[in-house]
Amino acid sequence: MVEGIKKAWQEGLDKIPQAVGEFPVDPANMALLVIDMQYYVAHPDYGVLKNYIETNSEAAQYYKDRLDVIIPNCAKLLDFFRKHRMRIFYGAFGASLLDGKDLHPLRQMRLKEVPAFTTEDFEFKILEELKPQRGELVIPKSTRSAFSGTSLDHRMRMAGIDTIVVVGVATDVCVSSTARGAWDLGYKVIMIDDATATFTLEDQIYTMRNWAAFFGKVMDTDELIEELAQKLGG
Repeated sequence: MVEGIKKAWQEGLDKIPQAVGEFPVDPANMALLVIDMQYYVAHPDYGVLKNYIETNSEAAQYYKDRLDVIIPNCAKLLDFFRKHRMRIFYGAFGASLLDGKDLHPLRQMRLKEVPAFTTEDFEFKILEELKPQRGELVIPKSTRSAFSGTSLDHRMRMAGIDTIVVVGVATDVCVSSTARGAWDLGYKVIMIDDATATFTLEDQIYTMRNWAAFFGKVMDTDELIEELAQKLGG
């Protein structure tokens, strides 16, 4: 089911006014940004997904199936960027205060039903298959966007980054919020459809279609790697 939706976001795209121009895929000043691929939200035995499986089996099963697709694709992108010594950053959601009082006030209202973990908890860690290597910066965040209230923009600018490839979860929540934040700051942003996941097919398709029409570029993992490989010589 999940594999069968490839490029589904393109349907109806021609009926939407195109608000942004095309830009080339240039590896020179590009970074990979991995959003929230943590045990907290990307593993069935922990955190959000564990709770969701208990309350909404259909949506949880779709999301779990989708994770089975995107985790290998995220790993593939990480391997490629590392091979070519390209920049990699991570955004990771978690409260810094033990009582969660540094989270958004509306998020605090749901702490009993949907627990939030701190940066010291195991659930905050990036999945083992995707864990950062030396020199790959993890930006803790207490908001949806990895750019809000963090040093990510400053660090990327100092590193000369102008194009960001965004992957992770959830597509229409933290991934989209981060991508929009980057766009507002002037970055060119590429969303990777088969390296992002959310809880419904409809939300996945809508987010990708909306991004392609109004913000930037949408690509698949292999499509991006092939285009970058041609420019990098393998």
